[in-house]
Amino acid sequence: MFDVRTEISPRLLDSFFIDGDWVRASGPNTKSLISPSTGQSIAEVSLATPQEVDLAIVAARSAFESGPWPRLTAAERADYMLRLAEALERRTTVFVNLWTAQVGAPISLASRLVPLAVARLRYFAGLATTYAFEKDRPTARGHARIVAEPVGPAALIIPWNAALPILMNKLGAALAAGCTCVIKPSPESPLDAYLVAECAREASLPPGVINVVLADNDGSARLVASPDIAKVSFTGSVGTGSQIGAVVSARMGRLTLEMGGKSAAIFLPDGDVEQAMPTLEQFTMPFSGQFCFSQTRILVPKAREAEISEAYAARVAAFKVGDPWEPDTRVGPVLNRRQFDKAMSYITQGIQDGAEVVTGGRADTRQPTGNYILPTVFRNVTREMSIAKEEIFGPVVTIQAYEDEDDAVAIANDTDFGLSGSIFGNPERAFAVARRIRTGQVHINGMELAPSAPFGGFKMSGIGREGGPEGLEAFLETKAILFPSTAI
Repeated sequence: MFDVRTEISPRLLDSFFIDGDWVRASGPNTKSLISPSTGQSIAEVSLATPQEVDLAIVAARSAFESGPWPRLTAAERADYMLRLAEALERRTTVFVNLWTAQVGAPISLASRLVPLAVARLRYFAGLATTYAFEKDRPTARGHARIVAEPVGPAALIIPWNAALPILMNKLGAALAAGCTCVIKPSPESPLDAYLVAECAREASLPPGVINVVLADNDGSARLVASPDIAKVSFTGSVGTGSQIGAVVSARMGRLTLEMGGKSAAIFLPDGDVEQAMPTLEQFTMPFSGQFCFSQTRILVPKAREAEISEAYAARVAAFKVGDPWEPDTRVGPVLNRRQFDKAMSYITQGIQDGAEVVTGGRADTRQPTGNYILPTVFRNVTREMSIAKEEIFGPVVTIQAYEDEDDAVAIANDTDFGLSGSIFGNPERAFAVARRIRTGQVHINGMELAPSAPFGGFKMSGIGREGGPEGLEAFLETKAILFPSTAI
């Protein structure tokens, strides 16, 4: 069994990575990391003092203003990034085990997604070498040179559920742009970011380019409020993201927010159930539904509600629920008792509102410890029910019947969120429907986690995009330099 205390360096538990070196924590405050599958502490990690948060900010600011990173060529930055990717790959097994140990992700899922996380970093290294950071544009007097410059020191605030993939999306774009960074991981899963810092030192990134501090709410507030932080990129809850947005906007800082979803998978009348099931199995309740892009609403033609709901429910009812360390486990525990209680309260409310439980609908009492909920599928769900409108972050999926295409679009859009979605059916018709869905990403007859595609949301799902050239541009400022016709 993987033991955090012996499998990683002790400095990842009691130190912060600041200005290219490990700085021993000076304050007394610590956070216990609790295993979702056993309820037991797996390690204690130190929390930064306000002074240590300030040190990380100063290091990032100094590295941006005086260090080499923003002044390197894009190709030189890409070389460093590729060395960092190689160092990450050498620790693939450790990253996989950390994901399962800290937050209970099934190890089979973590094993698939960690390599995809590193691929995101490699994607941005490649993009850095091909992106046009300078472009000429004609003007009446001569021409303008449009220069894309790094925005400045960036705070990267990472959630607990998918720490490494989300960090690679943010960090890859920031490094490719020429930004320096302060990474603030989640208190529930901080060790991935510290291991990335260890890799950054191995890859010889210049001091101050990457800094990592774990802070409580006060320390986090200090980070986002600092005028020395030019850009804040946050992934997390709507409540926290809204607070960060208000603080950063008030000082005219640059901002990217990704704050959750209530995504719909739409079966068109000709949608192929057997073709769709592998996608729905993977993306409706992956990691017990604790991914923001989870397709938690399945919208079906009224005439096919029984057929599709029974086929889907039979698939998820067969999922193995249990120990996330077992290679055949499909559904592990939810993060903690608070998240367990929240998800169970939604299930109870759904039943009270008149929705029918097709499978699940209760805790898994077969497990001796941990926060386990059986995969749960509801049908006979109406638009006004809370289970159909609000993000649950648990293994709960609703199946809603629609009358016609207009009704399907209206149901899909009838939520405060707009992050992801999928459509199954004739591709041309599916594309036409996709154009009508108010969401940031729509997949047709399948789903993929593509580094080159922008990811982000409409409405309460957030502001800005990550991934693709759009993710890089979120860390750039645009400058126009105008020349007369006789100049270069």
